[in-house]
Amino acid sequence: MLQFSIARKALKKLYPSWQLFIDEVMDLLQPFWLGTQSREAVHFIHLIGYGKRQKAREILTDLLELLDWQSESVILWENWDVNAPSSLAQVQAFQEAYPIFPKVVLTDFFNEFFLESELCRDGQQVEIFLRERKKLDFSYFEISPSDARGSLIISFLDSFGDCDFLRTRLMFQFLWSKSESTMDMIRKSYVPDELLRISEKDYFRKGELVFFSKDEPIHILLAIELQRVTQALEEEGSKLLGLPVKLTLNAMDYFLSYIFYKRLSNLQLHRAAIDFFLPVFRQFPRMTQKISLRPERVVLDFKGGWKFTVIE
Repeated sequence: MLQFSIARKALKKLYPSWQLFIDEVMDLLQPFWLGTQSREAVHFIHLIGYGKRQKAREILTDLLELLDWQSESVILWENWDVNAPSSLAQVQAFQEAYPIFPKVVLTDFFNEFFLESELCRDGQQVEIFLRERKKLDFSYFEISPSDARGSLIISFLDSFGDCDFLRTRLMFQFLWSKSESTMDMIRKSYVPDELLRISEKDYFRKGELVFFSKDEPIHILLAIELQRVTQALEEEGSKLLGLPVKLTLNAMDYFLSYIFYKRLSNLQLHRAAIDFFLPVFRQFPRMTQKISLRPERVVLDFKGGWKFTVIE
């Protein structure tokens, strides 16, 4: 445990902005380090990749070195070189080279499998491996399956690509109906939609998922602040129109696309929201005052243009 504790502290010193992730992944690694885990199945840690793919590889590679696992580990990572072997070819070569799995495998090869809605023949082999957690066989009986029992696979799952706007947008959509949003809540509860859709198929377990991000990623902080902005806008609109105003997710999503690349401070963000929405609120049809409506509230939506809906 002394070496394990030293490795944890050293990794935090190397990556001071990633301490929450480091603690979470080290807590999952501890039973494997102590040898108290089952030897009858392969063990998984799946990283929900809110941070960048190459950063994950960098941190995990340093982790292997600090634990003296580098000589007992293999990295299967997507190579963007068009001349590089395909993921399938690399896995087949891995199976041939390792009839028994190494202690640790780092990979991002499961990402495509989790994103695919229909399984091809190769996908079915992955499905069997993830469910049974025993042996890997991509040779179709040409060579013996590779025995994975007792080993550890740390996989990176990329649901965001390299698009920072998508990172913010998806997180804001996730937080939209949440009454309380904290970094701790997000780290413990956020699961991408594609993983939620297959969560009942036994490909992974909830306790195997770790949220991979900085301690305070700017895109999540922006999504949280947009919640406060939405509440402030609804209050401002209610004062102006004289009845309760609700904004839809579409309306705020349109505003997000307008301000995202401006890199505003929180104060500037609130000011920009008022400037953006006040002219819209003023477009509310005054003709409703001349007909026998007793509206309880007004909903402002955006679908190719602004749309007011009066709720009686």
